[in-house]
Amino acid sequence: MNQIHVGQILDVAAVERELRGLWQDSAAEQENEESVVMRARVANLIVLIPDQSSLEELNQTLKDLSALHPNRTIVNVAARKETDRDIELYVSSFYQSDGRGGKRLSCELIILIARGRFVPELPSAALPLLIPDLPTFLWWCDALEFDERTFLDFSRAADRLVIDSVDAKESQSMMLALAKLFNEGRQEQLGISDINWARLTSWRALLASFYDAPRCKGPLARIDSVVVGYSAPEHERDEIAPQALLLTGWLGSRLGWEVSSQPPQKSSGRIKFAAQIDNRLIDIELNRIERAGIRPGRLARMQLNSDDGAATFVVSRHEQGLHLETQVTIHGQSHPGRILPVRNRSTAQLLGREIEILSNDNIYAEAVKWAAKVILNIDTGPAPSV
Repeated sequence: MNQIHVGQILDVAAVERELRGLWQDSAAEQENEESVVMRARVANLIVLIPDQSSLEELNQTLKDLSALHPNRTIVNVAARKETDRDIELYVSSFYQSDGRGGKRLSCELIILIARGRFVPELPSAALPLLIPDLPTFLWWCDALEFDERTFLDFSRAADRLVIDSVDAKESQSMMLALAKLFNEGRQEQLGISDINWARLTSWRALLASFYDAPRCKGPLARIDSVVVGYSAPEHERDEIAPQALLLTGWLGSRLGWEVSSQPPQKSSGRIKFAAQIDNRLIDIELNRIERAGIRPGRLARMQLNSDDGAATFVVSRHEQGLHLETQVTIHGQSHPGRILPVRNRSTAQLLGREIEILSNDNIYAEAVKWAAKVILNIDTGPAPSV
């Protein structure tokens, strides 16, 4: 990947000339005269990151993504804590093989770096560089503040916002902000995807499958406790992993539970609170565990208990993380479970899937709103109506 420094003068025409030059240089390098270099672009992708430390990893993700979704990507480095410095601009490109020895220009990469007080100027520099008449996706890899100027300017130009709550700093603040957005109905103006929600698809499918078996429906209607095990988030060791909050929020919202006004119980690595439905209480425990083979912020186990433990329904991650498995025990009798391989899809694969989805996921929104009530209950006591 050749990177060209365009300079601090943000000239759209100059950027286009440099990108066109990269395309022409690649065409001139073709060994097979019958091959051509295709300049393929199906979308705009705006990325915002808080510093340059993750650029190398990000570049690999973008290269992998471009194999399936050729695009123009504009990476914005918002180095807010660094010394003031005007915006710098670089252009480069990624190429994929066309299978015949030729190349396809599959990603035009523009990097804008702003420091200190120049960060709010990023949208005015980046947005004129978007390709007209293509869908635009905003991948936000920073703290999420919906009323912050930089976010507002970028989001107005985007068709869809993509986040990844597994890596988010201040993840609980992010979830509260998302819940507020959903409650205000503002997601109708900007579609929202959470890559972390997609990682929970298999967990949700296995938990829902318990309800398919007639013998399970009676005990499942009388769930009285839920225990969730998760590994600590990488950036917030003392916080609840967003995966645990999202899956608990999904379960509670799907079953019509409400967060109880009972005060939570807290101890090191363990939080216990109550949900309720029809004056019946359900105890919910969120437990932080230490286990080799499980990545930070991931779920390890969810167990539903019924009839004072006479029936248990478990979805758990294998010790080596190779698969998810279910276990069902009713009145001492074990029933056949299911095993699903853990797909371990890359960030590029998950991001590519989200780019293919334009509609909002209302179930995700309900899960976030339920999880936000849990966060407020844990932080301040009884859960208010949000």
